[in-house]
Amino acid sequence: MPDPIRLSATGPEGWQTLPDQPLEHAELLSGVPMGRDHAYFSRPEAGLRAGIWRCGPYTEHYDDYPVDEFMIVLEGEVTLEGEGFRDTYRKGDAFLVPKGFRGTWHQPGSLLKYYVIVG
Repeated sequence: MPDPIRLSATGPEGWQTLPDQPLEHAELLSGVPMGRDHAYFSRPEAGLRAGIWRCGPYTEHYDDYPVDEFMIVLEGEVTLEGEGFRDTYRKGDAFLVPKGFRGTWHQPGSLLKYYVIVG
């Protein structure tokens, strides 16, 4: 039986000092998403992944967000905007982006977050 997994707000040992690398993105509108992703847990057969993610500023557009993703902002902020919707999430905020979301992810500065992806 697996043990519970502690997620550290600084990532695994040495993670914060690793150089940034290009990260996946949707339709890029501005900036270049550079950062790091570390999965603390993954269960591929269930489409489940949980971890920590950091990235510098950028803006992207989604026509169809590919997964359900729950996030907790540890540092920075992000604004999501869709038809009739606009909200900004900052340190301490938790939110869920549902699969199929259509809109813009605008990250004006560096962001550090926990995430849980199902999809």
